[in-house]
Amino acid sequence: RYWMNLTPSDIMWNTSDTGWAKSAWGSVFTPWICGSCVFVHNMPQFKPEVIAETLSRYPITTFCTAPTAFRMLVQHDVSSYKFPSLKHCVTGGEALNPEVLAKWKIQTGLIIHEAYGQTETVCL
Repeated sequence: RYWMNLTPSDIMWNTSDTGWAKSAWGSVFTPWICGSCVFVHNMPQFKPEVIAETLSRYPITTFCTAPTAFRMLVQHDVSSYKFPSLKHCVTGGEALNPEVLAKWKIQTGLIIHEAYGQTETVCL
């Protein structure tokens, strides 16, 4: 609830494949516990332009994707797209480069909130 900043009026989109634990936490448990809507998109292959178009077209308020996907999105330069509903971005797993965080902020005006979760804390 606190890291994803979800409320019952939010629409959460997590691009994680259902074979990953990230999908369970980001697409099922957390949004539903918070009463949020879950956005689902059938995307057989990751394409930055499809992600950007989807964020532009649908009222997604919270977006979660892997750090590698954020790297690909800023390389695509999403500054020409408008994300009118998007207000919160999260990622987890491997660390995200400061350059990617800065480019995303410049291109979208949004901060990416990083964390590590249950997959990364097995050793703890």
